[in-house]
Amino acid sequence: MADIRRKKLLADIRDRMVTAGIDALFIGCNDPHQSESVSPHWKTVQWLTGFTGSTGFAVVTRTEAAFWTDGRYREQSLREIDGSLFQIENTSLPESPSRAAWLDPRLPEKAMIAADGEVLSEADAERLSAELVRHDVTLVTDIGSILALWRDRPALPSDRLWELPATYAADSRREKLARVRAALPPKSAALVNCLDNVIWLTNLRGNDNPLYPFFHAYALITEDRAVLAADPARIPPALAEEMREDGWAIVPYTRIADALRTISPGTALIADPEKTALGLVRSLPSGLRRLRLPEPITSVKAVRSPGEIANIRQANLLESAAVIRLMIWLEQTVGRCPLTEWDVGQKLNEFRRRSSLYLQPANIPIVGFGANAALPHYRPTRETAAPIKAEGFLLFDVCAQYLCGSTDLTRTVAVGPATDDMKDDYTAVLKAHITLASQLFPVGTTGNLIDAIVKAGLWRSRITFRHGTGHGIGYVSNIHEGPGKISAEYSPAFPYAEKTPLAAGMVFSNEPGLYRPGIRGIRLENAVIVREAGTSEFGEFLGFETLTFLPFEISAVRFECLTHEERHWLEQYHEEVRRKLRPLLSEAENVWLEGKIRLPT
Repeated sequence: MADIRRKKLLADIRDRMVTAGIDALFIGCNDPHQSESVSPHWKTVQWLTGFTGSTGFAVVTRTEAAFWTDGRYREQSLREIDGSLFQIENTSLPESPSRAAWLDPRLPEKAMIAADGEVLSEADAERLSAELVRHDVTLVTDIGSILALWRDRPALPSDRLWELPATYAADSRREKLARVRAALPPKSAALVNCLDNVIWLTNLRGNDNPLYPFFHAYALITEDRAVLAADPARIPPALAEEMREDGWAIVPYTRIADALRTISPGTALIADPEKTALGLVRSLPSGLRRLRLPEPITSVKAVRSPGEIANIRQANLLESAAVIRLMIWLEQTVGRCPLTEWDVGQKLNEFRRRSSLYLQPANIPIVGFGANAALPHYRPTRETAAPIKAEGFLLFDVCAQYLCGSTDLTRTVAVGPATDDMKDDYTAVLKAHITLASQLFPVGTTGNLIDAIVKAGLWRSRITFRHGTGHGIGYVSNIHEGPGKISAEYSPAFPYAEKTPLAAGMVFSNEPGLYRPGIRGIRLENAVIVREAGTSEFGEFLGFETLTFLPFEISAVRFECLTHEERHWLEQYHEEVRRKLRPLLSEAENVWLEGKIRLPT
């Protein structure tokens, strides 16, 4: 049955499109800062379609509508979106039409396309026009009359901001500002749009996002000035005074355009077209010289300082210990007490709260039992969660914010006897995981090349997974963070990944997977940090050091399929798990762990 409420919404939108002369409406899932995960106030595509994932966009014409997401959310979108109202497409499949290919035959020769200029990036606006070059396109950026239909739209948060304690910030605002200014070209200034860059640079945090400690703000960095555009009422007076002593001026969030107009003549402004909203670009002073470059902070902060690295290690150990307790609880509970997928995430939070450094979850837990695990980003709710039985695999992908860092890990555990097919699939994914963990590569290598190396073993068996092998991980910030990514697929959140070499000090996930729709899914994820790996006559080399310490599911491994080197890696890794976690676990927990890390002879 069609979604009657959403059908009425589309009809009302189309009425307003006709009144305004609009032929097509573009609705994305962005905020003005091009964040990957946005506050409820900006979840426009979710309001339009009913989709609950974080990545997607829709196009509405006067008679049809289509929705696009990537391979992570394909199955989820089919479940959540009414297929009689939206044609559902997958950007990870080459046969899926692009928005331009879909729109082209549906547009008149002279077409008016509308999008929200407050959130549409300058680069995306340019791509949209270029893709439809054969049409005489007029881009309308004021869609206020359409957004007025969102009558229960959540407001932006207004609660107080807080400061990351110095021990956990690792580096002061003054030190970070100096690092960023050193990265600026001569006689230039930088507009900072990205919220993860703002919070890193200022050491401030907020609660504007349910998962990431963001607050809505911009920053402007010149050779001698630093301006934070945020709601001044949200900054406690004592903290505001400290900011001023550190060289920061604070102006209202809505006055960023005014701040940009104060840039000294002869200074060039770095305003990243991928991250700057078109509406803000159009407000820049005429004659201002632009540098269309990435925000320099993104690359500066991606290479973690020694203090940050030490804290990240601690965060991953705390999370590993919490997950060990979850795994013990699962083993004791499955098949004995009623249990659902939703219960797993709730129980993990209980274990996390044993640490005084724990802040909050950093994702809505991805917990899939059996066939649900084949949906890479399936998130159960209390109402929809499936019961967990003592059979097959259970996959959980969980992320957390600690005062000392952000964590991301996935394990797939056997909650019943492992069949031969289960072992085949699990072993294939484990081999891919070990490939990345043990891979060396020359300085200058980009993540898309490593992604292909990891997937090569699966490809030989005509198997693949339609997401990247790894993404950058933020610091008490985003879980997915650029500029680099270990993926051959383009992602809007990582526009510079193909041109960004991996560098020592960058933190990534290592998460190959295998998904058989309707049957099972497997993903094995650890956090890793890029490290120096020596020099030869061929130059400098890098490798990876693992930061997550959890046992793999030995009962699901075909050891006869592992090479000598792979088995050695697994033995050494499990020995590290024992050594790192022993001080954090009780005697009984250590006894359980011993049974899980011992490989068969």
